[in-house]
Amino acid sequence: MKPKAFVLYPNQWEPLSCLTDEQLGRLFRHIFCWLNDGSLDMKKEEQLVEPDILLAFRFMRMQINIDIDKYQQLCERNRQKALKRWSKDANDATAYLAMHKKENKKENKKENEKENENEKENEKENEKENESSMAAVDINNNNGEAVNAAAAADKDFFEKAKKEWQPWFNQLLSKYESKIPVIRVMTPQRAKRLQEILNTYGSEALAEVCRRAAASQFLNGKGTKNKFIANFDWLLDEKNFLKIYEGYYNV
Repeated sequence: MKPKAFVLYPNQWEPLSCLTDEQLGRLFRHIFCWLNDGSLDMKKEEQLVEPDILLAFRFMRMQINIDIDKYQQLCERNRQKALKRWSKDANDATAYLAMHKKENKKENKKENEKENENEKENEKENEKENESSMAAVDINNNNGEAVNAAAAADKDFFEKAKKEWQPWFNQLLSKYESKIPVIRVMTPQRAKRLQEILNTYGSEALAEVCRRAAASQFLNGKGTKNKFIANFDWLLDEKNFLKIYEGYYNV
């Protein structure tokens, strides 16, 4: 690894104080040549500089190499910490999604049982009426049930969006110290768009997009050319959603 800088320590002055100003100048010229060109052949070094300067250079080179090793170890530790953090976030998202799927199965089972009961009741009522009235009642009941079922489904998901997705999304922003504004009000329009995204791409994709957005420097006002900050409605726009999901803003 080629270093971009090196550190001078006060305790290095004592072994260097015996050198003249001219020798110090040649010493630092030699150090910069080594940093820019890489390692030099030992025999070539002895031909280029006098023994006093060569001894001082090797002393300083040893310290510079130690500093480089420490810096590389620090970078590796930071990299491992980042990997652990991302792994934990992925596990948290997976646990949430598993719970979400389990609750969906329970709700679907209850809805199916309720639908079966309604069908049996309708059959009993239809047996008591004549064919002409049965047809009319069937049409009216079917239309009414379809409207009521759609309204109930929309209401149920709106409540789920407020009680589950809204606090989860706000907690995710807080965890990443994101500048994306939290959801203060979950409106029916937002819930409807959220449901469309879930129906099209699934809950895992939605959770991944939210996590990537919270971690993205560009979407949090840290871009090099502008200070754009995304919001929840912007994330749910399908064009923006796909860009985030495909890694366009992973910086």
